[in-house]
Amino acid sequence: MADITALAQRIRSRAEAEAEEVKAAARRQAEDLLARARARAEKEREAILTRARTEAAERKRRLLAKAEMEARQEELRAKDELVDKAFELALKELRELPAAEYQALLRPLLVAAAETGEEEVIVAPHDRERLGPDFLARVNQELAARGKPGRLTLAAETRPLEGGFVLRSGGVENNYSFELILKLTRDELEQEVAAVLFPAG
Repeated sequence: MADITALAQRIRSRAEAEAEEVKAAARRQAEDLLARARARAEKEREAILTRARTEAAERKRRLLAKAEMEARQEELRAKDELVDKAFELALKELRELPAAEYQALLRPLLVAAAETGEEEVIVAPHDRERLGPDFLARVNQELAARGKPGRLTLAAETRPLEGGFVLRSGGVENNYSFELILKLTRDELEQEVAAVLFPAG
């Protein structure tokens, strides 16, 4: 009986020892798995943080680039507006020149523009009075001095011009209105006007 008790004791001791070994092995395996999981989680966390930092930096760069572009566009719009106003002011000043200055400006333009010397001159209603009856007579004298007939006549009709004139010969009209002259020369003049309005440096 004592042998059976001793045998049972040995079997139980061995079973307990094996159970302890299995538990220890399971604990080591669990700790190893946990350590690997922690390392992987840390690696993923770093990757996520790096990606988030990169995306945030890229988003910030894009926002700054967009803001800079919008600021440049706004500045260009403002400059364009000021250039437009400068041209409007130039046209207004031409329109409001005193009669003598206006005639002095128009006379050489008309002499240069007359091809046959027999065209009709169409002007704005307010310019008929400002030019006066002697204006065309002086222009015709200059044309005659250059060898042209010197028979320009003031047309009965008027046009809503901002200054300048339209020359008509037969069915052909040539427009020398100030608004058209400014419009056609705007590309050339725009840089000069911008340089005056916005000096570099």
